[in-house]
This record gives sequence, structure tokens and C-alpha cells, in this order.
Amino acid sequence: MTGHAGIRSFEEPDFVRREILRYAMCPGCDEPKMLDLMEECIKECREFASFSYRVSYCVLNAVTVDDENGQIDLEHIRVTSRDLAKNLKGCDRVVVFAATIGPGIDRLIKKHSKLDPVRALFMQAIGAERAETMCNLFCSSFPEKLRPRFSPGFGDLTLSVQPEVLRVTNAKKNLAITLDDGYLMSPSKSVTAFAGIDK
Repeated sequence: MTGHAGIRSFEEPDFVRREILRYAMCPGCDEPKMLDLMEECIKECREFASFSYRVSYCVLNAVTVDDENGQIDLEHIRVTSRDLAKNLKGCDRVVVFAATIGPGIDRLIKKHSKLDPVRALFMQAIGAERAETMCNLFCSSFPEKLRPRFSPGFGDLTLSVQPEVLRVTNAKKNLAITLDDGYLMSPSKSVTAFAGIDK
């Protein structure tokens, strides 16, 4: 699998409603009005968001993983992060991937943000849940056991590594993911990550 790269598409996974509520900052909510609104938003997303569940990835050799100084060399990408190095320590190979659910959810968030902030919040939460659920699906269905994924912006792994991640995964071409000047991705509900392959 070393040097292996590809694109994977997934069927729509089930909506994890407890996660949507958590992302909407009302975990464990049982208020009927809020739950009904969540269901309305899910229905609207299904009809108009045109979700695509796609992951572009590559498997790279871990040439150097030094958790003392955080120097990581994965053949085609070099990264400095002690936290990521600890996460990858002992791995010979690493999966680098980018995932997106597409731009449709961004249009719905924008549509509701001025008129109905609560509905916009639920749209944000659904988008976050969809992206996370897809990443979990990709990792759990990978043919080899992966360590927990680690994304830019987490711990001391800065967002400035994003251009390199998109380059090695070919995410701009494969998924139409772009970056702004602050390294934030568009579509906004996109994820990049590293996941060590357990021996």
C-alpha cells in the first residue's frame, strides 16, 4: 500500500443526531421544538445541500518521526509538530487525506444566517457532523488499522501545513478544495488529517 493514492466516495451515512445536537451546542437536548427544527434542517439538507461524500488520500512512508524535536519526514511532505510526531511514533507508513461534503451546505448556511440564526446554527452543526462521520467511515473502512486521525490546527500542528496536505493528496483537483489566506478551506465542511498505520 506504500505510495498508494486514490479517491473514495461513500453512500450517505446515517445522520448521528446526538452529534448534531452537540455541534449545535445543545447536547442531550430533548425540547420538542428544537428537535423538530433539527429534523426540518436535516430534511432541507437532504433536498438542497447535494452532499457528496468524497475522500482523496495517499499512503506515504514515514522516513523520520522524531518526537523529541517534532521533525517528521513522510517522503513527499515534511512537517514540524511534536504532538503529531507522538501520534505517529512507531508507524512505518501514514495515510494523509482530505475529505469534503461539497459546497451545498455553505449555501444553506449563508441563506439562513441573516434571517434565522438558529436554523443557520443547525446547518453548521449538520455540516460538521457530516464531515466528521465521513472521516470516521473512511478510517474505519481502511484495509489496515489506523491510529486516531490528527488534523492541522490541532495541538501544535499549525494550519500552515494545509497547502502541502492538499498538494500530496491532490485535493484541489480531486475535490475542488481551495484555501484562503488564513489556510481555511472552501468548501468549509472539509477536513484534512494524518493517520498512522498501526503495525
